[in-house]
Amino acid sequence: MLILLGLLAAAAASPSGGAVGRASEDLAARVEEGTDPGKVALAVLAPGAEGLREPFETALAAALARRGQTVLPLRGSQLADAEGAARALGADLLLRVHASLLGSTLALSGEVVPTRPNFFLQGSPAARGAGSRLLAVTTQSDEPTRALAVAARPAVGALRLLPLAELPGRVLAIAAGTVETGVRLAAVTQAGITLLDPHGGRLAFHRLTPQPPGPSVRDLAAVISIGAFGEGRLAYAVAGWPEGEILSAAGDDLKHVGWISLPPTSASVPITAGGAGTLFGAFIPGRGVLADVISAFADPGARPASMRELFGASAAPRPGRVAYAVLAADFTVRLLGPTLTPVLPDVPAVGVGFTLADLDGDGEPELVAPSALPGTSDRARVVRLGAQAAVTFESTDVEGSLVAGAAADLTGDGLDDAILAAALPDGGTRLWILTADARAEWR
Repeated sequence: MLILLGLLAAAAASPSGGAVGRASEDLAARVEEGTDPGKVALAVLAPGAEGLREPFETALAAALARRGQTVLPLRGSQLADAEGAARALGADLLLRVHASLLGSTLALSGEVVPTRPNFFLQGSPAARGAGSRLLAVTTQSDEPTRALAVAARPAVGALRLLPLAELPGRVLAIAAGTVETGVRLAAVTQAGITLLDPHGGRLAFHRLTPQPPGPSVRDLAAVISIGAFGEGRLAYAVAGWPEGEILSAAGDDLKHVGWISLPPTSASVPITAGGAGTLFGAFIPGRGVLADVISAFADPGARPASMRELFGASAAPRPGRVAYAVLAADFTVRLLGPTLTPVLPDVPAVGVGFTLADLDGDGEPELVAPSALPGTSDRARVVRLGAQAAVTFESTDVEGSLVAGAAADLTGDGLDDAILAAALPDGGTRLWILTADARAEWR
């Protein structure tokens, strides 16, 4: 088996024909544009397809070396704080790369971060001397690439729903994803934004500024995403407010980076983010719901496709055929591919606390959601998506109503975990984690 994997890795990393080699050469060429030769710290991640990490690291290092770069691979614990590790090694740049297999497409998303010491920033050695550059490359996958991804698929245990944390106030939206210091959670309440670690420990809090004058919203609503928003990593918006905000989570602190203008008739609200990118939409003026307008980029000229209302959207951390799910006001979920085209039949009777997560590592996300029926308790269901959707798991009752969901690999086992927020009768919120990691233990 080890010999077979070695041969597959060599074939996949071959610059002449392998998909990994082709994608690596393309990404290295884009890194070279506007970059002088120097020391490049290379951090490669392949969540959900760990067998691709080493071939990509080898191929990228070789492609960069051919362009005159001295490559410093980052591994193990160095990946948790890649920027800090790059600076400690004296690197001029950090190239942070995420590799993923989206159906038959091999995708690389990269970020070039300046890490060279800056004379004018000697008092803040962790500050970036200049903005980062975002790069993206896609190519058709091949058999060696697919075999490597499948060969490293982690073992799957039985699903368990475990309590994660409790927050004061009702959570309006939650997000999960990778920031500079690792995987983090972010929750929006009426009071502000809370940043949490994978075990639910509170790291930072950012108070919401007083609501500016504008149309009042009877049912307060919000969206939040963790993604590549300039130098920030979090973006949120509250219904009825004219601006959203971008926050940096560097150093496990939440600091203001910039404002997002939110014209009422444009797709400018970052409503969700995942492996296929960020999805933008718009709140209906004076309403705590979204218009039927979605876009893969901030589009000032976007117009609603219909008059129907949307309750929310979710992006799969590891997309396959399904990359996004959009919930309409009739509690029906629309399933969209990476290009935002419908790919499977709609799923009916889905509650608002939903998310997409690849819980079993098969390369296709499942829908994790409550039912649309009201009550004093709720249950989390896992729906396998296909021509006919099928419920494959249903939890025991949890107190309150599940009102928000997100997904990421919180336990580090290579599988997505679903995070669900239950609004409690006393006005607080309890966060739950749905995981297949048998090692996971929380209070």
